[in-house]
Amino acid sequence: MQHTIQSSIIQVGKSQVYVLDTDTCSQELFNAELPTATLQYARESFKSTKRQREWLGVRLLLKSVCGEQAQIGYTPTGAPMLINSDTHISISHSGSLVALVFSDERIGLDLQMISDKSLRIKSHFLDETEEKLFGDNLDTLSAVKLWCAKEAVYKYISVPETPLIGGITLRNIDGKIEEINHGLSIHFEHYRDAIFAVAYHK
Repeated sequence: MQHTIQSSIIQVGKSQVYVLDTDTCSQELFNAELPTATLQYARESFKSTKRQREWLGVRLLLKSVCGEQAQIGYTPTGAPMLINSDTHISISHSGSLVALVFSDERIGLDLQMISDKSLRIKSHFLDETEEKLFGDNLDTLSAVKLWCAKEAVYKYISVPETPLIGGITLRNIDGKIEEINHGLSIHFEHYRDAIFAVAYHK
């Protein structure tokens, strides 16, 4: 039986972001498309069904793009990588969405569903200077974008425990949000009820 994987492709410069809604993936689809060992690992490693589906969704997305031979490994710092490949990847998930970006150069990706949570926790990722620069009365969408930007940069630099406040600094330069500690540009996309940010070297 032929199974269809309903993913979206978004071009960001020279990089491609693939997005999959795991709500469109039945268990039958996972069982048919992924190895038994992969399914078993998800069941044994993650108690939450949602977390299992996120993890499996990323592998399903990878297979649909790169074929069965492609495998995800991890660097010593915990960043995802493609085994036996020079292509850089970054992974994110939020709600029922999982996203995977491929690039010839190092890259960082973050995806967040649009919600008021970003406003409630803004003190966890914005310092006082950033709050003033981007507006003391941030709206939900702006707060989500800034949170995404910081998380995307965190994934790009791949240095564990880098603080989002102080270690990653955002500024509005010529109308664009950039990260000045590491010289990174941020690209944003509004996808359905979510925002994703891609951090890359400018």
